[in-house]
Amino acid sequence: MGKDLPMIKSLKGHWEEFKESKPGERFKDRYHRRQQEPGHIVKRVVLVIFGAILAVGSLVTAPLPGPGFATVFLGLAILAGELLPAARLLDWSEVRLRLLWQFVTDVWRTSLFGKISLVVIAAILASGFAYFVYLLLFA
Repeated sequence: MGKDLPMIKSLKGHWEEFKESKPGERFKDRYHRRQQEPGHIVKRVVLVIFGAILAVGSLVTAPLPGPGFATVFLGLAILAGELLPAARLLDWSEVRLRLLWQFVTDVWRTSLFGKISLVVIAAILASGFAYFVYLLLFA
């Protein structure tokens, strides 16, 4: 298979454009590119409905085994191509998550105490989440 299918080639091109955008601007840039594409209004409405169902449905079923929160973000990404507020939310979230990740990696690298602290905090958060899920499902 030396040649890519046109759809695969198109997806690769969109991904490259997305990667090249500045963090904190990626989803807004994608939204503006999507708005420039000629497209039928029915397609856009279907994408909004599908993205909303995927995001909300995945959020409801996130505690169950399966892809969980990954599909919530996939649904939001679909919405971000059609709705500017969703694009702004994901850009804002990306910047905050990058800062959080940098902080966590800096603390992890500092010392054994930093590693133990992060593990304890993660265990507390996981326990709280598990308790919340228990209350939702069984209480």
